[in-house]
Amino acid sequence: MEWDFDMRIAITADLHWGHGERGTNATLALVEHLRDQPPDLLLLGGDQGSGQHFRECLELFVDLPCPKAFVPGNHDLWVVDDDERGDSLTVYEQHLPAVAEALGYHYLDTGPLVFPDAKLAIVGTINWYDYSWSLEKLKNETDDWEARLRLMQFTRGRHNDRRFVRWPLDDVSFTERVVERFAADLTSALGQVEKALVLTHHPAVYGLNFPRETDGPLSLDALLWDAFSGNRQIEELLQRHADRLAAVFSGHTHRARENRVGSAPAYNVGGDYHFKRLLIFDWPSGKVEAHTFPPHSS
Repeated sequence: MEWDFDMRIAITADLHWGHGERGTNATLALVEHLRDQPPDLLLLGGDQGSGQHFRECLELFVDLPCPKAFVPGNHDLWVVDDDERGDSLTVYEQHLPAVAEALGYHYLDTGPLVFPDAKLAIVGTINWYDYSWSLEKLKNETDDWEARLRLMQFTRGRHNDRRFVRWPLDDVSFTERVVERFAADLTSALGQVEKALVLTHHPAVYGLNFPRETDGPLSLDALLWDAFSGNRQIEELLQRHADRLAAVFSGHTHRARENRVGSAPAYNVGGDYHFKRLLIFDWPSGKVEAHTFPPHSS
């Protein structure tokens, strides 16, 4: 198939703006790199920044002369007592779309971004976790699995989502919401163009989740991290449409990984609090180049 024009797509994630001087400097270096070499499209893969830092992060890129789109991350939904933005669901459904509109971004959780001339659509979601990546193993591992999932309780400490994600939902019901919306968006996009690039915050497939150092049984904490990282529904949906996927990109784990969804390449961006990563995806060649800021971080 012939393509009408090429696109140079910049993808980053987990910028966590406002979280420490090293991360701030790394993000500013990433921004400067993009100003020197502007892409045709910028995609932000979630955890831009909690509270006021979310808008501040998006403002860093507003002068780039290209379309810009994002999915939120779990940190972007964190709220505090008497948060003027409302609860986490209100932030997700109302506040973040309003920020996107004000700053000229496309909010992918409300619909795909389609480039007819490139025969490519960008389809994205925050994605979420319904424990399905490890639920059965957890049941066999510990008798208090229900309490650990409800409280997000590790052997040491708790997952901060249970403290700061506040809404009249549970993880399973929110996962169902985002999967249903993503499925509709993917169907709509593939009805308009040949291929879709998928962007998620939580890993879209298990192969983009935390790398494991052993092929043996996982520890209780590792099983809990799996429970709180993704879901099988999105993974199965992408497998069914694998031949129509240009590529899949995710974030969240702060670990760079590569995998495949059928014939489509899949990447976890892999930036962390103290360093940032930027992937440049050339469409339609599929070539990916990676940049790290500062350059020698690991």
